[in-house]
Amino acid sequence: MPQDSHRRPRARSRRSGTRFPGQPADRHQAHRRPAPGGRPQGAEPQGHRAAAADPAGHGPPTVSPASPQAAPSPAPLQVGQVVELEPHALAAGGDAVARYGGMAVFVPWVAPGDRIRARVTEVKPRYARAAAEAVLAPGPDRVSPTCPLFARCGGCRLQHLSYPAQLAWKRRLVVDALERVGRLEAPPVAETLGMDPPWFYRNKAALPVRRLPGGRVAMGFFAPGTHTVVDLEEHGCAIQHPVINQVAAALRRWLEEDPDGRATSTYDEERHQGLLRHLVVRVGLRTGEALAGLVINGDGLPGEERLARHLQEQVPALAGVVKNLNRRRGNAILGPETVPIAGRPWIVDRLGGLEFRISLESFYQVNPVQAERLYQVALDYALAGREAGSAAMGSNPGAAVAERDTAAGRPARDAGATGARRDPGTGDAGTAAGGRPFWLVDAYAGIGTLALLAAARLAAGTAGRGVAGSGYRVTAIEVVPEATADARVNAERNGLQGVEFINGAVEDVLPRLAAESQGGAGGGDGAAARGGRPDGILLDPPRKGCEPAALAACLELAPPRIVYVSCNPVTLARDLAVLCDTGSPAAPAVHGSGRRRGRRARYRLEAVQPVDMFPHTAHVECAALLVLEEG
Repeated sequence: MPQDSHRRPRARSRRSGTRFPGQPADRHQAHRRPAPGGRPQGAEPQGHRAAAADPAGHGPPTVSPASPQAAPSPAPLQVGQVVELEPHALAAGGDAVARYGGMAVFVPWVAPGDRIRARVTEVKPRYARAAAEAVLAPGPDRVSPTCPLFARCGGCRLQHLSYPAQLAWKRRLVVDALERVGRLEAPPVAETLGMDPPWFYRNKAALPVRRLPGGRVAMGFFAPGTHTVVDLEEHGCAIQHPVINQVAAALRRWLEEDPDGRATSTYDEERHQGLLRHLVVRVGLRTGEALAGLVINGDGLPGEERLARHLQEQVPALAGVVKNLNRRRGNAILGPETVPIAGRPWIVDRLGGLEFRISLESFYQVNPVQAERLYQVALDYALAGREAGSAAMGSNPGAAVAERDTAAGRPARDAGATGARRDPGTGDAGTAAGGRPFWLVDAYAGIGTLALLAAARLAAGTAGRGVAGSGYRVTAIEVVPEATADARVNAERNGLQGVEFINGAVEDVLPRLAAESQGGAGGGDGAAARGGRPDGILLDPPRKGCEPAALAACLELAPPRIVYVSCNPVTLARDLAVLCDTGSPAAPAVHGSGRRRGRRARYRLEAVQPVDMFPHTAHVECAALLVLEEG
């Protein structure tokens, strides 16, 4: 595929034989290499490691002529045994799940409905694993992946599954987690919002660099369950921006052809020796600007200034080249210090009508197209009825909830419950009851994306009265200092007032705000001066979810609405079990009273919207709306 092609890959028949690779889309763990194995959750008992897809290294199963399915043997499965299976579902990590003699068998790179011949690779008391050797009859949702590296590269897990089937499975993943882990009965989960076309969406990649015998360089992603680099030179990657492939190709030429490049060693993680560790590239989808980061185990690279000029000549989109110094052992990709080599150490991108400065270390969604949809839903949930632009944004989550209630045979709730209805105690657009400024807290704010988008919408709601900036206040909390610095610059760049940024851990700052809202001594963030409790809290934590102290503070503050944006359905369900007080054993112990006016605050789950931020991978994001139960 041409490196600069933005064309959608041509559809293939289910029985043809080519495919597409990608990179694990772990949004908040973007600076960490994938550890060998994984933990499929759902049908498999939690805590078991995921096996590599093909221990022999032969790739995905071949498609064979159909043959009658053998009856399952009642004898216990044994390693090396060949069996015929027909998977009926997918586990959370993307492995197919089949039943054999009452035992669950997990098989990677297979679609539900396929009839396969597989060899057993692992047997445990409650489940087994197998590697598919042949697809005897393809299921209705099987398609042929376009990338020839599929199943060799550890990125895309679902390219063998039709895109509508991927979206349906991701919704089921969210529902299962909320029901099983969160003990939330019949959760109101909408259909997954997909992407069209679902290709070339990643604006960031972190590529390990390895020098091979003979001087060649491998640069790509890790093979499943290993730290062996699968080289992308010939095929590129169809889920990442083409500029990323161009920068990788230019660096490869330097390392293989330039004298200083040939003298540059690459990192050996076992011996903790070698210089060049990773190439990290960020691209602004709407501005076209790119930033290249060279992660090194030392202070500098041979001829690094010439290298930077070479990269910028080969890829004119590069606004800057930096080096990141990471001398530490371990799997953290980025180190603590970033030094400019040429150009700017940041780029600018546009999202939701605003401009954002993005540095190498900052968190910024890797799929800005879908991020806009996710953030629109989150802000529709948080700001419904409080700003003039809410109806114009084209979302009515309350109507969707009412429609699902009717379809499920439940009494239809007022569509305004998640749409136009104002919560008790709120006033006109941009203000709360009594004329005090509407106060929104954005926890885990990153570079301020959600906080600033919220401020822009609230400012639009108050501008008609000539009081823009005075009718609302947004508090953004972020632990990474560089991200907080970017957020302040972004607020100034977009001319937004009424936004304050607090650099600190959410589990430390939220309890201070809660203490101040109760009139206690909390450390000076000024919650009491803002008028007591916030009108809404946005939670957008990393994959591990919220710390118990943060959840306890949410219950103490007891805002009318909480919007939880999650990249992990399991930790989302665990945390909602706390906020909704479902009694789930998965819910962590939350210290502190969590009481409001003598009662424990309790929330009702009103709506959940999954968004496919990472097509062809096993990851899904969603926004959940929680409304405080009165009385």
